[in-house]
Amino acid sequence: MVAPSPQVTETAERYVPLGVHLVGSVPLGSAEEVFRTLSRELGDRVRRLPDGETGPRADWIVWQYPVLSSRTQFEVAPPAPRSYRALPQLKLRAGEEGRELSFGSLGYAEAALASYRTFSVLKRDGIIPRGCRFQVCLPTPLAPVSAFVALDDQAAVEPAYEAAMTAELAQMLDQIPHDQLALQWDTNVEFGMLEGDISAWFADVKAGILERLIRISRLVPSDAELGFHFCLGHDEEAPRHVPDDLGRMVEVANALAASIDRPVNWVHMPVPPGRADSAFIEPLRDLRLPSETELYLGLLEPGASNEALRPTAAHAHRLAGEFGVATPCGWGRLPPAQLPALIAAHVQASRPVRDSTAAPGYTFAWPEGFARIPDENWVAEPMDAFGLHYDTVENHGWYRNLDLTVEQLAGDLSEGQIMLDYSGGTGILLDRLLLRIFDRQVGMLVVDSSPKFLRVALERFRSDPRVAFRRLRYLKDERRLNYLDEVVGESFLRRGADVLASTNAIHLYDDLEATLAAWGRVLVPGGRVRINSGNLRNPRAAENEWIIDETVYVVHEVATGLVRTDPTYARYRGVVDEPERMQAYLDYRDRVFPAPRPLDVYLEALREGGFAIDDVTERTIEADVKEWYEFLAAYADAVLGWVGGSVKVDGVAATDEAAADRLELLRTALDVIFGGRPTFLCCWTYISASKPDSSG
Repeated sequence: MVAPSPQVTETAERYVPLGVHLVGSVPLGSAEEVFRTLSRELGDRVRRLPDGETGPRADWIVWQYPVLSSRTQFEVAPPAPRSYRALPQLKLRAGEEGRELSFGSLGYAEAALASYRTFSVLKRDGIIPRGCRFQVCLPTPLAPVSAFVALDDQAAVEPAYEAAMTAELAQMLDQIPHDQLALQWDTNVEFGMLEGDISAWFADVKAGILERLIRISRLVPSDAELGFHFCLGHDEEAPRHVPDDLGRMVEVANALAASIDRPVNWVHMPVPPGRADSAFIEPLRDLRLPSETELYLGLLEPGASNEALRPTAAHAHRLAGEFGVATPCGWGRLPPAQLPALIAAHVQASRPVRDSTAAPGYTFAWPEGFARIPDENWVAEPMDAFGLHYDTVENHGWYRNLDLTVEQLAGDLSEGQIMLDYSGGTGILLDRLLLRIFDRQVGMLVVDSSPKFLRVALERFRSDPRVAFRRLRYLKDERRLNYLDEVVGESFLRRGADVLASTNAIHLYDDLEATLAAWGRVLVPGGRVRINSGNLRNPRAAENEWIIDETVYVVHEVATGLVRTDPTYARYRGVVDEPERMQAYLDYRDRVFPAPRPLDVYLEALREGGFAIDDVTERTIEADVKEWYEFLAAYADAVLGWVGGSVKVDGVAATDEAAADRLELLRTALDVIFGGRPTFLCCWTYISASKPDSSG
């Protein structure tokens, strides 16, 4: 934790709370607007940022009513007395026992993943403060069931809804980095039940509530943060279940902290309007939270004077020690015009958790004498259309193959280290890695043989001083590319690289052993290598999993059959029947899409290069046929160059008509190969290796 800036924390009359907690909802137009506004105004006071629960989620759980009511097992009945909202109650139809009841997507994961994409970009760009996590606020599964389902049917419905919420949480945990995630359970109905304001279907209310909260909290792994918003509930404006004091909240907080076998990172306790008095907060004397658990008290009210809260804050500090400040509930019901004053009140009522004016503790610098951007012709060239077209493939679903490598690299890299992105192309891996490690001070060197690709990468990362670029040139006399140690320079070699990544490229290396040996000459002792490829023969691949580039060879076979039988393509039959001419096209294709080699070839080459094999694993990646067509269309000159001719083989480009026929043949061949199915499965292999540490 960054130490707070020097500020008086307590005198005889005054204590200034440390930091601010945002309960969740914010009445702004979008998650991006919420992130930008709160980062700008409260960035030095928050440890976590919610997305504001904008759009359909603005009214907490009301948007879940149609999720439940759409199930055919339900019929509707008039609202019950004291129901959450004046909505029809959902009752299981006669004869329904709920055993077949299930829910699909609840929408929470979809919303969280969309907001996290915005969050990650803004954090990468320095808008969101370093060290600030993405806060996801979820109702407990008990909440929508209790609010919308008839009491007699809640026991039958709750397991199905909890299973659906568990699946939503699992999806978030699978796709949001745990060290960027903070999960908050909103406990509204639980305290309503404890106060007797809401009926519970289970007899032992306290035990039933604790058992549920403990169970769902254990789903959150310890490397993600976990917190609780204890809620008073609201009927439009006024709190629903106002307790006599904080006693029950203290009791529940103590029980959770003692029973959940992982840290509870924060607890938020609301103080209802007009109750910021010593008697209400006195039970804080009995609070027993571990040192790692932050306490936030909901003392702030829109329009209230901070001066009036100072005695309460000082007394709470004497009772419970350090705490932060918040409003009793979210801001979603407030008019947007009230936000500036409310945010200003948070600033006035708190002190920072970090010093926003301090420079970062460390800024990465390249070795002296190393030019980040080399003085070479390609740097000044305009961006090429092919390079720009290739760069669009980063959004294709099959690039999920990079997810594991990104996680591996995020675990490998520490501040001050250097990573080599070998065959880094347009920077697709680097872009994803930077969205994962944000502003971690790590040097990243993109190395590639294509000036067109490097030019796109340069445009993308030119303003980031952590990213450097080197081109591997083809040496005609030696008939090979530069080796890595020949292009990085002496100052870089003296420093060395800590990690090297090669993604979706190692199958292209002709001079494999010598290339890998050069990696070893650049890596420091103990340096790591992370390789992935969908184009090598892994003996553990399933029978229904493709080697992705082998589709190119099958495309050729199907396309030649179509040309021989379909009058539309009769003009191309001549080349099909000329073996020598066809072979020239196939030779060029095989240079662009080399025939797959067995996994053992790569493992042996690594060992010959002086590396130890640490791990080999594989994953099934689903590729979209349409997206794969778009990728192959960029290489149509190599895939089906014999249709109309190829610049590389004939020295003359195909006519526009032939180029269109070529793409149509490619599309049709893929449809034939995959039987019109939209996706196909591929096996991706991941190799981890390391350079032995000479000191060991």
